Amino acid sequence: MILDVLAGYELAASVAVLIALSPIVYLIGKKWGKAAAWLSVATAAISAIMVIHVSSTILTSYNLMASISFDVASKAYQLVVYIPFQNWAVNVDLSTWQASIVTSTVPYYPNPFDRSVVYPAFHLFQYRLVLRPYYNIIPQPAFRVEIPIAASMNPLLLLPLDAGLVADGLSAPVAMLISGLGALVMFHCATHIDDLKQPGTFYASLLLFIGGMLGVVFSTNIIEFFVFWELMLIPTYILVAYYGLTEKRSTTALKYFLWTTFGSAFMLVGMLMTGINLGTFNMQEMGVVINAYQNLIYSSVIGNLIPWLASTILGQQVQLWLTLAIMGAVMVLPVSLILVGFAVKMAIFPLHTWLPDTYMEAPMPVTLLLSAAMTKTAAYGIARIVSLYLAPSVSMMTVGLGILAIITAFYGGIMALTQKNLKAMLAYSSMSQMGYIFFGYAMSTFFSVTGSFFHIINHGICIATWFMIAGLLLKQFGTLDFDKLGGLAGKMPLTATLAVLSGLSLAGIPPLSGFASEWLIFVGGAVANQYLLLGLMVLATAVTLAYYLWAIRRIFFGPIKPGLENAKELPLRYIAPAIILVVFTVILGIAPNMATQFFAPLFGATPFLPTIYGWEQIAYLLTALMMI
Repeated sequence: MILDVLAGYELAASVAVLIALSPIVYLIGKKWGKAAAWLSVATAAISAIMVIHVSSTILTSYNLMASISFDVASKAYQLVVYIPFQNWAVNVDLSTWQASIVTSTVPYYPNPFDRSVVYPAFHLFQYRLVLRPYYNIIPQPAFRVEIPIAASMNPLLLLPLDAGLVADGLSAPVAMLISGLGALVMFHCATHIDDLKQPGTFYASLLLFIGGMLGVVFSTNIIEFFVFWELMLIPTYILVAYYGLTEKRSTTALKYFLWTTFGSAFMLVGMLMTGINLGTFNMQEMGVVINAYQNLIYSSVIGNLIPWLASTILGQQVQLWLTLAIMGAVMVLPVSLILVGFAVKMAIFPLHTWLPDTYMEAPMPVTLLLSAAMTKTAAYGIARIVSLYLAPSVSMMTVGLGILAIITAFYGGIMALTQKNLKAMLAYSSMSQMGYIFFGYAMSTFFSVTGSFFHIINHGICIATWFMIAGLLLKQFGTLDFDKLGGLAGKMPLTATLAVLSGLSLAGIPPLSGFASEWLIFVGGAVANQYLLLGLMVLATAVTLAYYLWAIRRIFFGPIKPGLENAKELPLRYIAPAIILVVFTVILGIAPNMATQFFAPLFGATPFLPTIYGWEQIAYLLTALMMI
């Protein structure tokens, strides 16, 4: 593990500068609103530059992967350093410290659709989240920037609390999304909003909001995660309650506050139970402890009680299932409580009622951050805390969680289809898309979780594009009602093109990025053998396609509506951010491996194409091309 101290301090500074300067911005804004605005722009830009610099350093160095595994046959622990693009690995037996180089077997990965194959332990990087494989292979990046901030003893729980920030293949992509969008939103507000009351409060709240989201993403333990999670709540409440668009802003903000507090209470209890059960709040140590418990159950408890299980291949599989069932049952209650907190923030049905009102009430730049960034912190939290370390418990709830995800996708999609206002449609669209992400996590397989995490990035990019387009339409025409818009494609061809590409991407149309992430989610559902749930989830994409095509038809095609005859394309400086985002959508659709290669190793290894036949050959070929 490489510790880059300078990069670590730069990482800490990217969060600290946002939080530390927010009170200064507030004070300056009392007298000089524009000065506060541009100081906020500079602060957000500096933070984004630091985040992108550290993250790009991590991601471009992401060519090694290390793991500690327990070989069932030899009953020995091994340290494995895997170099995926060189097709070789170094095995180190930790009992004798003897090293050996493996060259011939590493590139082989079995067919994920074949349920009869018995897998060697070393070949199972990519299947760590499935209940069939050996459970104890926990890949970690060999290049990782981490800075410890403080270490103290909690007198109540007598458990160490290590506070720190970490950038790796999981946190870096989401952090770049949040910081990049935050800087763009801050610049937009400074250049386009002139009539703010108490501008210092507005810009200070935005800085705290962005800083809280980055803190969540970079946290190294679950208590630190929760502190930053709560930090996000305060500025978002202020932004909705004081800067909402109608007289209902106070009521809407209170509704959002109560719902979020409700979810946070469940989350906190679940996190405390997890820390007490495992003896640590550190996320990485949680994985190590769970690994040790599973090894103990597998090799000692079940092996001693039912020794004949270890003598046959079938017996070993049964032994593995029993091990994971016991471990999953022990952690199922705290994991369920944690998932409730994340589900509220993701607006998973029936915990979604805060979302439509909040999105409609908040100013457009704030709504953009809520949809494209804040909900992603919850999706990231599931990936980081639950899927990475507590997967056996999720696997026990696959059907129930999958049903909630499907209901969310359909309910959000149908409601989006019935809306008469673009902003309301985008609000329900965001809810529907969270259903896709939640479905992938529910399936708890390598492909589905990788696809869900990829969809975090894709949805953030595409929905941000749509909210930017909505802002452009509102700026020029003063309305987002579909009945008052129409025929704008001839007047605004570039804007129409951006809207079409982003909408088709969210509907999963190739070769755009949304297709790649949704495909991986669906393949993960097939690997989990949840074919009925998978079929329903695929049908939800038709609803997504329907409401985006319907919105595009009503806004950009048909006869031009009265009062829009003088419509024109806005200057490039207004459209440039949306163009940049759509370019990323196209690039990641054509070459999705540009993104998946960074975070997929945390959930498993890069899959190589095996020899398979029929429709599965085509399916796995597409999947492998997305990952290699």
